Amino acid sequence: MSQNTHTLHLFFEDPIKLKMGQLVYQYLATGNTEQARRWADKLGGADLDALWDAQWFNQEAVAEPGHLTLRFDTGTHDDLPLRALETLFAHGLRAAVLEVFYDQVGETERMHFDRGQWVSRRAFMDANPQWRAVVEPAQQDGEGQDGETEDRYACSKDPAKPLAVAKLRQQEEKRKREAQEAAEAFVEMAKAMGKSGKSPVQGLMAVLLLRAGLKGLVHAVVFTVVTVLLFKGFWLWMGLGLVLAVALPLYYMATEHKALRGDDGDDDAAPPGDDGPATVMAPQ
Repeated sequence: MSQNTHTLHLFFEDPIKLKMGQLVYQYLATGNTEQARRWADKLGGADLDALWDAQWFNQEAVAEPGHLTLRFDTGTHDDLPLRALETLFAHGLRAAVLEVFYDQVGETERMHFDRGQWVSRRAFMDANPQWRAVVEPAQQDGEGQDGETEDRYACSKDPAKPLAVAKLRQQEEKRKREAQEAAEAFVEMAKAMGKSGKSPVQGLMAVLLLRAGLKGLVHAVVFTVVTVLLFKGFWLWMGLGLVLAVALPLYYMATEHKALRGDDGDDDAAPPGDDGPATVMAPQ
């Protein structure tokens, strides 16, 4: 069974917060929620349900000098531990690095967090150079210069600009919700078309073609508005806009249809190796 393997390095503001965090997670990893709740209260009343997802398995909490390392596995479609990070940043966490190995595709992804925000790898290292040897141990092994190290850690997933963990969690939840709604809508459409005797694939193609047509219409309207406002010749641009309002949707729909069919427009061409009856053309 495919799974996602997480390694989460947690760096707290001070040794006391670190010790409390270690006790919370070590008790959670062993299933002792009573003691975990006791230390969570000392940490500032952190919510255990937020700190620990019931879907995590193969969990391990390792207390290391100066930081805490969590290791756990999840299903391939489970969420990132953003809720836990958001809660920890409100209770003494200063920085964190999350590394996820996606077993299904054989890829690794690393995310860096500093003071409640998702930041780039470079920003994290600039703010926390003392922890580079922890999250990138190859530095201690002397493996190459900075350029080679950049290549080695190219799996880092960096934001365009710093983003609050709370905002990132909301975006991920919205994306997942929209994907679920789209999947459910397609299933309902497939059921409805199946009852009517129509192919769900044809229904999906119709939706995509309609979207392409609307895209062309929007482009035509934008072109008309911009040219009318910026250039002289009102009726000239209005007339051209009307022509584009017809031509662009047709062009985009034809292009989309060609892409969906995956051919070059020769619908009657027989596939290679077809042994069926062929039509012989008389010489001209």
